[in-house]
Amino acid sequence: MGLAADLLALGECISPRDQQEALGFLDPRLKTHYSPRVTWHPDYYLEDVEITPDLSPWQGDLAEAKPEPWACPLPQIRKRPPRYGLKGLPAAGRKQVWRALALLEEDRRLLSFWSVSLPTTSLSALCRLDSWPVFQDRVRKELARKLRAAGLPVRLVGVAELQPKRSLAAGFPCPHLHVVFQGRRSPTAHWALSPSDLDGVIRVALASAGAPVPAEIDEKTYLKSAGNVQQVKRSVRAYLSKYMTKGSGDTERWRGTEAENLLPRQWWFWSRPLRDFVMAHVFPIAFGFLSWVHRYRREIEEAGLARFRVLPLDDPRAPLTYEISWLRCCFVAELVAVWQEDEWDDHWHSRYRLSQHGLNSWQP
Repeated sequence: MGLAADLLALGECISPRDQQEALGFLDPRLKTHYSPRVTWHPDYYLEDVEITPDLSPWQGDLAEAKPEPWACPLPQIRKRPPRYGLKGLPAAGRKQVWRALALLEEDRRLLSFWSVSLPTTSLSALCRLDSWPVFQDRVRKELARKLRAAGLPVRLVGVAELQPKRSLAAGFPCPHLHVVFQGRRSPTAHWALSPSDLDGVIRVALASAGAPVPAEIDEKTYLKSAGNVQQVKRSVRAYLSKYMTKGSGDTERWRGTEAENLLPRQWWFWSRPLRDFVMAHVFPIAFGFLSWVHRYRREIEEAGLARFRVLPLDDPRAPLTYEISWLRCCFVAELVAVWQEDEWDDHWHSRYRLSQHGLNSWQP
C-alpha cells in the first residue's frame, strides 16, 4: 500500500540515537500509543547528568568482600517460567495481532476467517497426551504449506480462545482457534483453499498430535464439524477483536489441575512472512520527538496535524495511556521538521518560526 516508502522518506528524523529511548511506535495505521511520565518535563530531562547510586548502606559489606582475582560479575539471566500461557493473551501479543490486522485490512476482500473447534473426543485425547501445543503448531505450519503450494503469500495470524460455556459444561477448558489468512489472489479470483483442504489441515494436525479421528465416527462429518471458513466481509479487526479478550483470561480455575494441559502455551501466532511485513511498517519514534509532541498536543490538534485521545483501560492499575492518530504521513514529516528546528534554534527564532506556521500560542 506504499506506506513504508512514505515513512522511510522521513529518513533519520524519527530514528532514536539510542534504541533504549524509543518510547512509542508508529504503527501500520499511523497511530502511536504511549504513557507520559513526570520526567518528560523539560526541567527533569537532563541529558548530561550522571546519576550515581548511593552505596553507603552497603559500604561495610563491600569493604569486607575480597573477590578472587579471576572472579568477574556474571550477567543475570532471567529464569524462564516453568510454563507459558497461564495468564492468557499477553498485552505484547495483542499489540502485534492488532498491527497485523491493521495491515491485512487493506486487502479485506482477499481474506478468509477460519475457526477450528475440535469435538470433545479429540480434546480429551489432546489433554491426556498433553499435545495441544503440537496440534496448534502443526495447524499453523500445515496451513502455511498449503498457501505456499497454492502460490499465495503466506500471511496468516491466529488467536486461541477458550469457549466459556462449553468449558463449564465439559469440566475442562475447551480451546479453539481463529485464523485470518489471505485466501485468494484477487477479488475476482477463486478461493485457493476449499473447506475440504482446510479439513485436511485439521486431519494432519490431529495425527501429528497423536489424536486421530475415532474409527467409529465418520471422518468427513467429523472434520466438517471441526472447521468453519468464511469470507471476511466487514472489518477484519471486528472478526478477531472479541476473541482476543473473550476466554483468554479465564484460566484461573484450570491451573494446577490435569486440565491445565489444554491451556494454550501460546495464545497467538503468525507466519514469518507476515511478521516481516508488519515489522517493515513499524518505526520507532525518538524520545525527544514524542515528548515534544505530547507537550504541544493541544496546539497540534488545533492545527489539524494529529488527533489525541486517552485510551479507556479496564485495569485501574494501568498507567494513563494516550493514542495519537497522525492522519497522514506528510503531517508526521511536517511535525518532525518543526520539532527539529524548534529544538535546534534559539528561543526567539523558534517563536518566530512557529508563528509563521499559524501556531501563535506555542511557548517553546
